[in-house]
Amino acid sequence: MKVAIDAMGGDYAPHEIVKGGVEAARKLGVTAVFVGNEPAITQELTQYRGQTFDSEVVPTTQVITFHDHPAQILRTHRDSSLYQAIKLVADGKCEAIVSAGSTGAQMAISLVVLGRIRGVLRPGLITAVPTLAGDPSYVIDTGAVADCTSENILQFARMGQVYCRVLTGKQMPSVGLLNIGEEQEKGSARIIEAHKVLRAKLTGFVGNVEPKDVFRHAADVVVCDGFVGNVFLKTVEGTAEALFAMMKSSLSSSFKGKVGGAIAHDSMHLVKDRLDYSQYGGVPLLGVKGISIVCHGRSDATAIYHAIRVAKDVNDQGLIGELTGLWK
Repeated sequence: MKVAIDAMGGDYAPHEIVKGGVEAARKLGVTAVFVGNEPAITQELTQYRGQTFDSEVVPTTQVITFHDHPAQILRTHRDSSLYQAIKLVADGKCEAIVSAGSTGAQMAISLVVLGRIRGVLRPGLITAVPTLAGDPSYVIDTGAVADCTSENILQFARMGQVYCRVLTGKQMPSVGLLNIGEEQEKGSARIIEAHKVLRAKLTGFVGNVEPKDVFRHAADVVVCDGFVGNVFLKTVEGTAEALFAMMKSSLSSSFKGKVGGAIAHDSMHLVKDRLDYSQYGGVPLLGVKGISIVCHGRSDATAIYHAIRVAKDVNDQGLIGELTGLWK
């Protein structure tokens, strides 16, 4: 399997991106196709001389920044690392694309260059969220479509079920609607309408799920519009970072705290790892005709490795074919 990697995207590009790609090539057996500034990528690859792994370099002359508008990028940045990486998938030269660059740009280019699966109204981003049950819940949409119709939400739910089934083998994943209360009359008029549509048309729908219950694995898939999903995800990330910072500060403020911290060190790191986005890799954009994995802008080598692992897993399990089958 060949994975196109946007080597110039992200806060730590190209060093961490190349490092993660090389690790994936070595451990997962994929071919890492690094796209971007050839001299910079080649310089990074010199660190791994003597190691056995498959890689290629596709040179480009442009780099997309987080300040570039997605619409303008489609006209003026066609030789950018992100655009050309996605084009490799569209042309059948790679099976997936992984990028830690601009999320808006990746979604826009994926839509235009890869195109939508026939029948899909709007693609959605799906994210694994750790739970107390051990297995993650999958939240969709986490930022692709801020204003959703009830039909959009229904399609997100169905695509989320397929994604969960492909990764876990569960034949009928349960679906909950993220809301401010469990009662079906709770929420905005749009969410109340979405609840009615899901109740009538979706097998496996279990009703509304409050944010706190996502972590109790109230449903295998939790569906929402992109605005709510993105706020939820960023709140979770910020809360986790703040809590660990507070705990670290508290434990280091006294002798007893330092002793207790030393005793609890291993357990705390296990919890931190479960909450660390880098351990879950990237976020797939479901609904486009190709595997497009969106990574956090702060992704390090570990995050890139796991993003490529996710890409390989869903490719091996035939995700795109399964999604295409939903609307045949």
